[in-house]
Amino acid sequence: MPQPVPQGGEVLVRLRACGVCFHDVLARQGHFPRTQLPAIIGHEMAGEVAELGQGVAGIGIGERVVVMMKDHCGHCRMCIRARDNLCENSAGLLGEAVPGGYAEYVAVPARALVRIPEGVSFEQAAVVPCALGTAFHGLHTVASVQPGESVLVTGASGGVGIHAVQVARMLGARTIAVTTSEAKRSFLQEYGADEVIVSADLDFAAQARELTGGVGVDVVFNIVGQLAWAAALKSMAVAARHVFVGNLNAAPVSLRPAHAILKEMFFLGTDGVTRAEVHDLLELVRVGRLRPVVGGTLPLAEAARAHGLMESREACGRLVLTM
Repeated sequence: MPQPVPQGGEVLVRLRACGVCFHDVLARQGHFPRTQLPAIIGHEMAGEVAELGQGVAGIGIGERVVVMMKDHCGHCRMCIRARDNLCENSAGLLGEAVPGGYAEYVAVPARALVRIPEGVSFEQAAVVPCALGTAFHGLHTVASVQPGESVLVTGASGGVGIHAVQVARMLGARTIAVTTSEAKRSFLQEYGADEVIVSADLDFAAQARELTGGVGVDVVFNIVGQLAWAAALKSMAVAARHVFVGNLNAAPVSLRPAHAILKEMFFLGTDGVTRAEVHDLLELVRVGRLRPVVGGTLPLAEAARAHGLMESREACGRLVLTM
């Protein structure tokens, strides 16, 4: 592919790191119609400013930056409400209709960049908007997790999951991490899980209720979607919140309205992260309150191997491609 040329208002970024999300695997498999071939996938990018398009000011050549997953206009109804992750005029997720990060260079609007503070590496920064940002936005902004509450995280050893464990702990919650592998127990405990449930078939409701004295959990942070739905629903306490983060098999779920009515449950979706949140998260990383979990780095040429590790569930944390 030719090297992109920044247009008016855009910046050319020399990429140094790009996180590998399971969304990339699904995109490669052809699940997203917006991904038109030939495609450059990947939406978790960090690098250096290499060239400025016409009209760009306030940022200089050589500055270290992280790229937001989506562009935002700054003036639509959602942007004005500081919910720029839901911008009505966005071109969409980078790596779908818009070329993404499995490349040496990417041209993006200047407003999609956030400076990386000193002491934070490119690899760490690349993990922040998606893996860490999705966890923070979903738990803090959407679910409003409070100190003393219990939070159950499905898919807890993956890129978003392990950061959700950290964020829930930082917010003062008791964290129950669900994994399908006993080998990942110590990894989850290292990053702050108070309790670990190993459930190969994702039938974890009885254990979750036992750990909460029969009451159930206050928040379910469901990264795997329909696969964990039945157990997650049975695990929920009165007035609990269920946050849908991902849906690995794209299947629907079923719910009897009476179940939600009688226990006054909340079912919520979460999509991405705001620019302000990314700025704050980078600062929390800089001071050591949160740790981006880079499970391994591979050169860009080994992207296929990275996808293989994701599909086989061998990876812990977020794999990162380097350029």
